[in-house]
Amino acid sequence: MKSKILYFASLCVGCILLVQACSKTEDPDSVAKLASVPYIAYSYLDDVYIYGQGNTHLYSDLPDVIGVAVDSILGFEGGYGGKTGKDSIKIHKNELVFVDTISAGASGFSVYKSNKGSYRVSLGSSVVIAKANTNPGPTALEGIYKRNNTAGYLLTVGKIGTGIYLITNPGGAASVGPVPYLLYNFKSSVGTDSLSFACQTDGCGGGLQLGAPGCPLGLTSAEYTAQYPPAITSYTPVTFKWVVLEFPSTKPTAVNYGVGTCAWGTSTRTFEKQ
Repeated sequence: MKSKILYFASLCVGCILLVQACSKTEDPDSVAKLASVPYIAYSYLDDVYIYGQGNTHLYSDLPDVIGVAVDSILGFEGGYGGKTGKDSIKIHKNELVFVDTISAGASGFSVYKSNKGSYRVSLGSSVVIAKANTNPGPTALEGIYKRNNTAGYLLTVGKIGTGIYLITNPGGAASVGPVPYLLYNFKSSVGTDSLSFACQTDGCGGGLQLGAPGCPLGLTSAEYTAQYPPAITSYTPVTFKWVVLEFPSTKPTAVNYGVGTCAWGTSTRTFEKQ
C-alpha cells in the first residue's frame, strides 16, 4: 500500500513539473546570448595601398574608423550586430601597427581587437612602396585614356611619384578586376619617353606584363622586359599601344602562355588620352 502511495505521489510531482516547463515563457530576443567569435562586419580599408617612394601619405588616407567588428550573428536591427548594436566594436586607425613605409617593397599593417571573451579579430591591408624613378621621362602621362575600339572602355593612369604611375584596366576590358599595376616612364638615351612595365601579380594568381605591339608570344618575362616594352606611339594625343601578356608566375624566367587565360586576349590594345 505504501509503495502505491509513493508511486502516485511521484507521478503527481512529475506532472506538476511538466506543466511548469510547458508554461514557461521563452527568453525574449533582448536577453543576452553567448557571444560568438567576433568577425569584421564592415571594413573601410582598401586591399592594397600603393605609393611611390618618398610620396607616402598612408595615415592621412585612412578614415578615423577603419572597421567595425561584432560578436553576434543575430542580425543588424538597430545597430551593427545583435538586436541593440551594443556588441559592436569600432576599430580606429590610431590602433594600427604600422610597418616601414619608406623603403621600397611590399609590407602591410594590421590591428587586433578582443571582445569580453578574449576572442581576437584582425584587420589590415597590404602596402607597396614603388622604387623611386631617378631618371623620369619628359611627358606627364596621368589622365583618362579610352581604348580605340568599338567598346571604348577606359584606362585610368594615376601619378604616385615622379615618373611612376598606377594604372587600372590595362586590357581595356569590360571587367576591370581588383588589381592595380605599376607603370614606369624612364627617359631614354635620346631624351624621349621609355615605358617599363615589370611582370606583376594579376587577379588570377599568375603574372601580367605589357609588351610591345606585335611582339611574339611564348617568350620569357625577362625577354619581353629587355626587347619588347610597351610603347607610346603618338603625343597628340598621348597614345599607348601594348599587348597584355600572361605568365604562370611573376618570375623573370616564367614563359608566356601564348593565349589569354585570365581576363584578356592577345590582341594589341590602343589607348588615347582624353
